[in-house]
Amino acid sequence: MIPSVIVPITHEELLNALKDLLHNNNSKIKEFEEELSSYIGCDHSIATYRGITALYVLLKSYGLKRGDEVIMPAYTCETVARLLIDMGFKMNFVDVDKGTYNISIEDLQSNASRKTKAIIAIHMFGNPCEMKGIMEIAEGCDAVVIEDAAQSIGAEYRGKKIGSIGDAGFFSLGEGKPLTTINGGVIVTNDKGTAEKCRRIIEHFNACGLHEKSIVLLKLMTYYILKNPHHYDLIYKLIQHRRVERRNKLKICTLNKNNFKFRWTDMQASVGLIQLLNLERFNDARMRNAAFLMENLKYVEGIHLPKVAKHSKPIFLRLPVWFEHITARQRDELIEKLRKVGIDAPVAYPNSLPAFFLGVNGFPNTEELVKKTITLPTHPFVRESDLERTVFTIEQFVEGVGECA
Repeated sequence: MIPSVIVPITHEELLNALKDLLHNNNSKIKEFEEELSSYIGCDHSIATYRGITALYVLLKSYGLKRGDEVIMPAYTCETVARLLIDMGFKMNFVDVDKGTYNISIEDLQSNASRKTKAIIAIHMFGNPCEMKGIMEIAEGCDAVVIEDAAQSIGAEYRGKKIGSIGDAGFFSLGEGKPLTTINGGVIVTNDKGTAEKCRRIIEHFNACGLHEKSIVLLKLMTYYILKNPHHYDLIYKLIQHRRVERRNKLKICTLNKNNFKFRWTDMQASVGLIQLLNLERFNDARMRNAAFLMENLKYVEGIHLPKVAKHSKPIFLRLPVWFEHITARQRDELIEKLRKVGIDAPVAYPNSLPAFFLGVNGFPNTEELVKKTITLPTHPFVRESDLERTVFTIEQFVEGVGECA
């Protein structure tokens, strides 16, 4: 089965990780930070234990306190909202644009005020937000803009790499991201003061010991073996169970405190350096596959493909599509049909976050997307035959739904 998201890992990365298992002088981390700064086009990069750690550190560095208002989109990963709730911020959710899955500029304009202290601009699925509008609104209410580019490293907006446009940004280096070191994150900013504050916060975190690093190495080896499309069937049910279990826990439990306790490692940085060298090649493959799907699905009745602005260059970590005339049950039937032909095409984000965490409705675009969206694999392991099978299965399904209507 073709996984929904995967990053190719080679034996070279595994050997480098093994070689640097006992390496503790941070030289690889510094090298990675310098290379990433050069690639993104920003002055400062600061590595963190996870992507969510990066967001936590940034919010701390800007001096936000309990009760401060933070704006974020209603449609995204539950982990971001869980962190903001755990930190005691006043949540101000805004709806998203159904064409891009990104924060709605119109809804943001209506919700932002002088009470707003921060706006989290999330680049969904690797498709850049409309940053010009976001920055103008933020300037009007004197709020900081943090770019959540967890899914989007390498994407561009108006000729600039995302992450370098807001007051600060961050990337994730987790298992399902454009490049992976199993866990990890990176803060990026052009502001020296913000960078220095972030480094001071991280200095108080613990260095990972041999035990923690050995676990990461074991996970890296497991990822190398089992995330291979030839073996993915073996762990598909486990992954499905983990997706559901993780979301259920986030609704009622605070985040794992280890996310805000440890620092990233030289061992992972050595993997990240190789991954960074391959990133453009990986992203080119993702975009070729996304372009094939968009070209061949555009005439399917009732399908909505993501809109891409002329001034944006997405990377599409996976391709989100939604269907106008289907129910959530029918959507799940399509996911199962794709699974049977060897394609993992999950929902990705099944919850409207205001309803999930606060029991609040009134976000119509988000509420429709969570019921009707699936996400299609675009990663470098996807072959043309997989894409053709995906298109054919969707066409047949939609025709069948039309006949039953």
